[in-house]
Amino acid sequence: MFTLQDYKSTPDTIQQYDEEKQNLPIIIDNGSFQCRAGWATSKNPELIYKNVMAKNRANRKERDWDIQVGNEIADIEAVRWMVRSPYDFNVVVNFSAQETLLDYAFKHLGINTNDSVTHPIVITEPIANPSYCQKNMSELLFEAYSIPKVAFGIDCLFSYNNNCLGEDNDSTALIVSCGFQSTHVLPVIDRQPDIKNALRLNLGGYNCTAYLQWLLQYRHPQHVGEFTLNRMENLVHQLGKVAPNYSELVNQWTDSVFSAQHITEVSFTPRATNLAPRPGYMQSSYLALEKKLKQTEYKLYEVECVMDIEQENPEGAAKGCLDVGCDDMEELKLHAEGLQSEIDNIQSELDEEYRNESTVKQKNNMFKLGIEKFQSPEIIFQPSLVGYDQCGLSECIETVLQRYDATVQERLANNVFITGGNSKLNGFIERVSVDLRKIRPHTAPVCVKHASKPSLDAWKGAAKWANSDQCQSYFISKSDYEEFGAQYYKQHSFSNRWVDPTLNASK
Repeated sequence: MFTLQDYKSTPDTIQQYDEEKQNLPIIIDNGSFQCRAGWATSKNPELIYKNVMAKNRANRKERDWDIQVGNEIADIEAVRWMVRSPYDFNVVVNFSAQETLLDYAFKHLGINTNDSVTHPIVITEPIANPSYCQKNMSELLFEAYSIPKVAFGIDCLFSYNNNCLGEDNDSTALIVSCGFQSTHVLPVIDRQPDIKNALRLNLGGYNCTAYLQWLLQYRHPQHVGEFTLNRMENLVHQLGKVAPNYSELVNQWTDSVFSAQHITEVSFTPRATNLAPRPGYMQSSYLALEKKLKQTEYKLYEVECVMDIEQENPEGAAKGCLDVGCDDMEELKLHAEGLQSEIDNIQSELDEEYRNESTVKQKNNMFKLGIEKFQSPEIIFQPSLVGYDQCGLSECIETVLQRYDATVQERLANNVFITGGNSKLNGFIERVSVDLRKIRPHTAPVCVKHASKPSLDAWKGAAKWANSDQCQSYFISKSDYEEFGAQYYKQHSFSNRWVDPTLNASK
């Protein structure tokens, strides 16, 4: 039995800013799902929060806005319609929202310098980030925060730096980056990323979550409001599995005995928005009994009122007896006893009805999860399941390998590195290994490695690079920005390649 849990965030505390932190680089892993920010000398990021904000008008007359950022949003489902992200897929395009999110990060890191952040910044960006987006990010950091210098780097390359780099045989690798909005296959040849031969799949962790939500809402329409994206994220990461051979698995699930043995029962607590009574036989019967009880209690109240005035007003009592359908006081007393007995019987029926309704509700607050736990992650390998006209991850890997000669292919296949939060799905690494062995000759060596901490290693790798001596010449300084403009870019072994934005225009 698995219980669905609602994710409840806890507001971040504002860190204490010590003198020892002056001039320390700040590392920002600016992901489309979560942002991780912290000091370069720390083992782990000080801040981890969802990279979203919710903007609500607190006072419509005064046009006052109430803005919640990241972990300040206690229940994201309650404000889902107001949530804004700086991202379009995995590329930052909404720089107003990005500025709000950076304000949150710098504030909670304890930075209290007026109108400036006097620290070098190392910030991650996606593979093949458009020059326009990189230009706007540089402009935001230098103009809004007056930072002294900034360096950009690709998140998956920083993750690779934290895990594998250091030996000669690690200089060439095939990196699979499993992100929230997309999945990339990036070859690295002799420590240099070959961006032009990289491939992107427009499916990621979000799509797995949304597909599972659609499957469950379709198969359990009575619980459609319970399958929120928040809950589905939890369900995918806890119970989602990648099958080594999906076609074979589907055939196995057609067997009723096999499916009965492998089905998972999932219980949930109804959300507050769904606690209002719903029409149904059980509820109608319950309401009818309640109505009957109130009517009988009122009749007994009338009879007791007549009995109370018997001593003080005999004439009025006699008239009251006739009004309630009794000839005299003796008959009235018998009628009162009968009403009390009827009330006791109705209350007994109500208690039984309530127990039955509670049992039914308990049974209704459950559903069975079967092959859906394999179907949702499978879209990464078979995008056609959700109508995407793209090749799957295994075909992407095969296509990238075919762009090189046999010697380079062997080096790449012998060092496949997988990182990113979506790679934490059960069976993901095994599936890539199985498919890679099908692609390669049967005698060719194949080695698939997994990041030690897929979600954190990009930040850790960036911090490792920021603490090294080699990084100093790759920072873009404030003077570089003022002299060459916002489009100025310094490339290194962990960054994108600079592309002249006027190149195509001139042609």
